[in-house]
Amino acid sequence: MLRKKRSSRGYKKRKRLLKILIGGILIFGILFLSSPYLKHVMAFRGAIDRYDFIALSQELSWMEDKAGWLKVVPAIREGELWLKLNQGSYENLEADLLKYDDDTQRLWLLQLYCLQGKPKEAESILQTFKAFPLQRLAEGLLWYEEESYEEAVNVLLTINDTDLNREEQVLKNIALTRSHMAIGDLDRAQKSWRTASETSSAHPQVLATEYDLALTLGQWDRAKELSRQLVVTDNISYTQQLLVKKAILSLVIGERERYEDTLKEIDKLEDGEACLQYLAGIEVYEHGDFVKAAEHLQGALDLGLPQFVEKDAIIALQQANERIEAENALQKITGK
Repeated sequence: MLRKKRSSRGYKKRKRLLKILIGGILIFGILFLSSPYLKHVMAFRGAIDRYDFIALSQELSWMEDKAGWLKVVPAIREGELWLKLNQGSYENLEADLLKYDDDTQRLWLLQLYCLQGKPKEAESILQTFKAFPLQRLAEGLLWYEEESYEEAVNVLLTINDTDLNREEQVLKNIALTRSHMAIGDLDRAQKSWRTASETSSAHPQVLATEYDLALTLGQWDRAKELSRQLVVTDNISYTQQLLVKKAILSLVIGERERYEDTLKEIDKLEDGEACLQYLAGIEVYEHGDFVKAAEHLQGALDLGLPQFVEKDAIIALQQANERIEAENALQKITGK
């Protein structure tokens, strides 16, 4: 009987503690919902959905100053890592991503290795993916980064978009678009781009790829419109590519003042001198001065061009040298 009374008292005590705990959670929840914390968490989530990196950085700064404890929340921490990847803030990012045993962060790690020019490290994690569609996506992205565009297309086309989340669908279809562009299949490139745009028109890669498509197709009015929308970021590689493309567009459509202004911006960047030499080579090549073009292009390569433009510079230099040889041969024949 005594044991039964003790058991009953223990049960009532646990019940009271449970009520207190539930009450505390409810009070905390009410305070959280009525506080600025929820407002900033929702703004943080909205910035991710819109790919608004500036707003996302602002929300993270607020949390750093006012609510550091929020940064230990998994969703906030992962959002910060995602921002670093997209903004080119790679310091300690590899170590942070290696702490996760999840395919999402594994895919980010593969993207990081590709962006850093580490194909062996990227290839080493291919077999660690648990979901087969993500493993195939990673494989396709790696083929694309290695400029094996037909292999990339073959792999990426085996993946159903329904097996991927929105971000992954965009990555797949943008890689398809750029692979088709590299192969020269512009009809399929436009189709893949439209699929990516329908999935997430706000994604920065969708806009950047549309710009490249417009340049490739000679849609100068559309390229000019998109050029105004694309802005420089903290991502050095992205900013280099964007400014070089803007300079080339201004050169093609004859906007000399805008071209000169863009050159000044490029000059401030890392590898800026090499990019300026490249653009000078392209400019004089278009004017038919192949000797000067070859000098500028060789100078750009000697200085060390960023990877995104190095191949184009090599091709342009080869073409300039071929034109020089052809002109020299013609002079020998004609004596002029």
